[in-house]
Amino acid sequence: MSGRHAMLHRPLVVPLLYALILLFCASFSPAAGIGDLMEGLAGLEQAGYDRDDPAFATNYAYACLQLRKAMLLSGGGQSLYSSETAVSCVENGLRALERIRNREVMQAEPGTLTELAYIAQNDASAQPMHLYLPPGYDPGDKTPLIVFLHGWVPTTSIIDPWLLPDSVLAKAGDVGCMLLIPYGRRNTDFQGVGEVDVLASIEQVQRLYNVDPDRIYLSGVSMGGMGAWTIALRHPGLFAAVTPICGQTDMYRWWRWNKDDMPPFKQWLVEWDNPWHLALSMRGQRFFVQHGENDMLIPVEQSRIMVEAAEKQLDHGSVELLEYKGASHYIYFQDEPFETAFKWHLQHTLDRKPNLVAHRTYSLEYGTVFWATIEQFVEWGKPATMRLWGEPEVQKQTLSELDINCENVARISIDIPNSPLADKPEYVVGINDQRRTVRRQGDRLVIEVAPVPRPSASFPPPKRKGLCGPCEEVFDTSFLVVQGTAGRPEDDAELEEKVARFAAEWDAFADGLPRVKLDTEVTEQDIAQSNLVLFGRPQTNLILGQIYFRLPIRIGDHRYQIGHRGFEGENLGLVMCYPNPLNPERYVLIFSGEYWGERLDVNHKYDMLPDFIVFTTGAFAREGDTNEHLCAGFFDINWVIDEKTTWVR
Repeated sequence: MSGRHAMLHRPLVVPLLYALILLFCASFSPAAGIGDLMEGLAGLEQAGYDRDDPAFATNYAYACLQLRKAMLLSGGGQSLYSSETAVSCVENGLRALERIRNREVMQAEPGTLTELAYIAQNDASAQPMHLYLPPGYDPGDKTPLIVFLHGWVPTTSIIDPWLLPDSVLAKAGDVGCMLLIPYGRRNTDFQGVGEVDVLASIEQVQRLYNVDPDRIYLSGVSMGGMGAWTIALRHPGLFAAVTPICGQTDMYRWWRWNKDDMPPFKQWLVEWDNPWHLALSMRGQRFFVQHGENDMLIPVEQSRIMVEAAEKQLDHGSVELLEYKGASHYIYFQDEPFETAFKWHLQHTLDRKPNLVAHRTYSLEYGTVFWATIEQFVEWGKPATMRLWGEPEVQKQTLSELDINCENVARISIDIPNSPLADKPEYVVGINDQRRTVRRQGDRLVIEVAPVPRPSASFPPPKRKGLCGPCEEVFDTSFLVVQGTAGRPEDDAELEEKVARFAAEWDAFADGLPRVKLDTEVTEQDIAQSNLVLFGRPQTNLILGQIYFRLPIRIGDHRYQIGHRGFEGENLGLVMCYPNPLNPERYVLIFSGEYWGERLDVNHKYDMLPDFIVFTTGAFAREGDTNEHLCAGFFDINWVIDEKTTWVR
């Protein structure tokens, strides 16, 4: 039940694996026309279309999605589906190509659920989403948008997505709302690449339809209920209201993990996704939660503890809970919870400038709350918290216009035009009960709360949003898998097998074929545009060999040196993320030695990877069957190995 933005300019090349599948389909498939669709897509590269043009963007992504579906139906063992379904996908794709030639934007049809698509930034795959427009949708009027996150079903796929019945769609139409169902890359808990998919889908709909930005609502059931909690608490100020249904909120209690038995790096990796640990960020937001009283799958306690957290924060109005007496987990098999949630949504409009905001985050990736942003931590590996009270004028009670109480925060910036502060050249700020006057810098008020540790050299750059780890973050933006070819024949064969395994697991996890190149094929453009996922060691991967002496960890053949500690053994492996010395604006992610996560489900492969880990294939942890670590941890703010955030078993 549980696991973890925008187009990228990239050559429109159909992946080699598609071509191999096509050969299979040509011999065994009844889905005639796949070749025509593939040829038409490949021909777009020479046609000179503007890839940002809505007609091209909407139809190209949709045609790629239909090609992918047709291939799966024809040669992927989808025995439950007839050849007519594959033919229908091909026909849909060919019609999309015709719309490109006619410069027609692909639009959802009011009153029905329409499958749309976009090209994912990270792996360049075509990803589906489904949009319902109310029957009376008028492009000239701003329309509320409900974003619905689906539950966990093991068979969920682009062939068989988790969708809502017509009766629920009609409820959205009755209240005059659009309803968007992101795919979420299958069963990701809408975390990591799943969260990226949700945000990208929202952005795509906002570009093409007249969405009221102050009435975007987030809802979800079961796994999607947890996704609604997590995304809303990570992005305060994005949604006007949130309605989780039967969702998890504390993984320790739900999985019955003993926190004290887990190493601190795993506690961090649990808690940065965990709604209960992010509960401070409920401040300024509104949640309406529904749960079955006798839910045996996700106990109602998972919702009750969020109400308790709000009460402890003296923010009683932030969470309302409706329990269905005697009901089980599957209250969402009925229309009533949706109708109740949809009507409740429309009571709320986003307040973009609340006077009082609060936030708790474990990462700079999620540092923004409404009009304030945590720009830097004092120490990495610990959560940062802040509470801010802003007023246009100096308050007699505090003698300041902005009062801040915070922990583990080194720097905060305020978006002045979008805050409750008056438009002035300087402000009296109270920081942890000490006052000072701070001058604005353009439209920002930058407040140095504590000394920011300075790097000793120009490389690597300090951690920041988009470049702060852990390893899982590498997959959220454009990445390229690089297979080493510099070793002995047996080394090259082993790396080829590992890369193929990684690609297959990624596809099974995220419904996308990752881009793969040999180390000899990597271009300057690849280095400029993408994170590099390097398989091998310095002696077997040319790119890794090129950057090796600018990395903080020594890597040999099943030998690793982390600071003063050395580790050696045939059953050892290393995973590590770090700024790319060839392009410090991007990551490198290194997989060396033994293969990581052999016992892990594909939906959970990277959940428990910190910034670096030396692991063994000979022992496994009780929580989630992860490979046991010998040494693991987080680099500090300046990407330096820190004893305080390094743990040895």
